[in-house]
Amino acid sequence: MLTRIDRYLIKETLLTFLATVVVLLAMVLSHRLALYLSQAAGGLLARDAIFLLLGLQAVRFLVVLVPLALLLSVMLTLGRLYRDSEMTALTACGIGPGAVYRALYWLGVPLALMLALLSLYVLPRCMALQFEIQDRARQDAELSIFKPGVFREVADGRHVVYVGRVEDNGRALEEIFVRSQLREGLAVTSARHGRQEFDLERGTRYIVLNDGYRYEGTPGGGDYRSVHFRELRLRLDSVPEDRNWRRRETIPTAELWNTNDRDHAAELHTRLSGPVSLLVVLFLAPLLARAHPREGRYGRVVAAILLYVIYFNLLGIGEAKLKSGQVWLALGLWWVHALIALFGVGLWWYHYGRRGSRGGRLSEAMA
Repeated sequence: MLTRIDRYLIKETLLTFLATVVVLLAMVLSHRLALYLSQAAGGLLARDAIFLLLGLQAVRFLVVLVPLALLLSVMLTLGRLYRDSEMTALTACGIGPGAVYRALYWLGVPLALMLALLSLYVLPRCMALQFEIQDRARQDAELSIFKPGVFREVADGRHVVYVGRVEDNGRALEEIFVRSQLREGLAVTSARHGRQEFDLERGTRYIVLNDGYRYEGTPGGGDYRSVHFRELRLRLDSVPEDRNWRRRETIPTAELWNTNDRDHAAELHTRLSGPVSLLVVLFLAPLLARAHPREGRYGRVVAAILLYVIYFNLLGIGEAKLKSGQVWLALGLWWVHALIALFGVGLWWYHYGRRGSRGGRLSEAMA
């Protein structure tokens, strides 16, 4: 049964948590929106798919941001209680760390279950839908990248393309002019007709020119070369994404259990890291937030963020070592969670164990 103190702590932490999640999600999605707009401007993505992709990306980012947001919300809430001497008053009333952890885990355990549902079951479906939408959007953008009579900059500015006429719903091109930036000099290419091609397996776009001329050289120099060609293929987009990595993210979680494939095992442990890391940081947060009365509550937040960054990077290192065979499959990423949890045990002993061994009461350690 929840006490009045439990409800108070849950309410204060939950309100801060919701605000923090919204702010963090807005920050990362704004960056993702800028990327999608850049791809749409370059003809690599249809504009109609941008907001749907943003919604799918929000699910992906939630798995990473929820543990961080909960850590920050607990730090800010308890930091305020310590600064305003409310925690001292609670300690004087016999409210020890056990009551604080009870209230926090009443909030944290449902969040961990929700995060497990998102990470293990919802996210793979979202990623599969995202890649399908991206492939379809690229095909739609393929037909609309060039407009008759308009100079179009593609491939991060390496090519400037002019098309005099577009036919066959955007696939057939005529009266084509291309200016290309080379490592040494420029190249100017003209062709009577051509076509667009899109490689779905590699995620790359090409323009194929037929029956034309190409001139290469350095501006201001007299060493230009002229070549007549029957067919010339130019690549228009950047380096394609790793399709094997994309496929691994879409595999249903049920297929990842009891596998000997290291890539699949790494993906499974990565999905499990979300809810597990939430419970670990929830154990650490009250220990990191412990401060003296009237002490500022933001100084310790920096230390908490630094610890979370170390935690997150260790998970990335552990995933790489698991895929490369340097870590046992059974060990997975559990050693990273255990290492951070062990650090929390050390903090607990530092704050409470030493004073308790000297005969002080546990509640006095909260003052």
